[in-house]
Amino acid sequence: MSRTTWLSHVTVLDAGTSAAARYCGWLFVQNGARVLDHGGRPGNQLTEATLDFLDTGKERAAGPPVTPDIVLLDAPGPAPSAARLTGVIDAYGPEGPRADWAADEVTLAAMGGAAAYTVGRDGTPVYGFGLRYQYLAGLYLFTALVAELSASRPGSHEVRVSLLETVASVLPYPTTQYAYNGSDSLLEQSGPRFVVACTDGWVVVYAGLAWTAITRMLERPDLDEDRRFVELGDRFGHVAELGLLFDAWGAGRTVAQALADGAAHDVATAAVRSPEQVLADPDLSARGVWHEVRGGGHAPTIPNLLVTEGVST
Repeated sequence: MSRTTWLSHVTVLDAGTSAAARYCGWLFVQNGARVLDHGGRPGNQLTEATLDFLDTGKERAAGPPVTPDIVLLDAPGPAPSAARLTGVIDAYGPEGPRADWAADEVTLAAMGGAAAYTVGRDGTPVYGFGLRYQYLAGLYLFTALVAELSASRPGSHEVRVSLLETVASVLPYPTTQYAYNGSDSLLEQSGPRFVVACTDGWVVVYAGLAWTAITRMLERPDLDEDRRFVELGDRFGHVAELGLLFDAWGAGRTVAQALADGAAHDVATAAVRSPEQVLADPDLSARGVWHEVRGGGHAPTIPNLLVTEGVST
């Protein structure tokens, strides 16, 4: 995100301890607001490198008390300061049997209906790295608070965002779809995606469109009427076999050739960029979006069989 100054008249007190609240504060920084870090103790989900990023541009709250326009919270108890607006992140909402539960990525995905969206070829759920739903909730809180600022309503107001409702009601769509037509199937919403090895790199292929276009790209017209793949639901049911077809296709092509094949047959393909290529992108560099963050070496991730390397970006 390119930094702007359109919120330079706004002061925010960030008393959050989660990625969601701190990311909301980061978004205010990126849009010109003065953000004071209240020094709340972060939860164990936030690494030192993550905090370095989320606290970029924030000031330590010190000296005479400042009456902020907005206070950001995610922990029970009174706000550290009065403000026109209070933005609160709840894991499961302020009331009910789960009001004081902790939330992590896997729990939110399972309870919010998102676990079936990312599965391996054998059907095993696959979870991405990071805190996707926390960042998404932080974005929604930022959007709601800016809307409240624009409304200029008199008095003080509170805006709450629930992590679980962020997943269940906004990111995936099964709850809305079920209420609309009684179906809980996810098959119609997307299509299989494959990361395919080429001779000199990798491409991502989306296999949710017209099947005959895909068979032409694969140079396999003999599969035009193959019942395993013609209908999208059947494609999901035979995703491992479909993946092998893409593997064989990519094994004999360079990335450039694979992209050309996709363009020729109107099949969505994209090259997988290395971190070095992304960091060297002149447009992104010119926008000032990079922040240097130093990782602490190997860190366990979910599932625990995987590790990520500490990097400097």
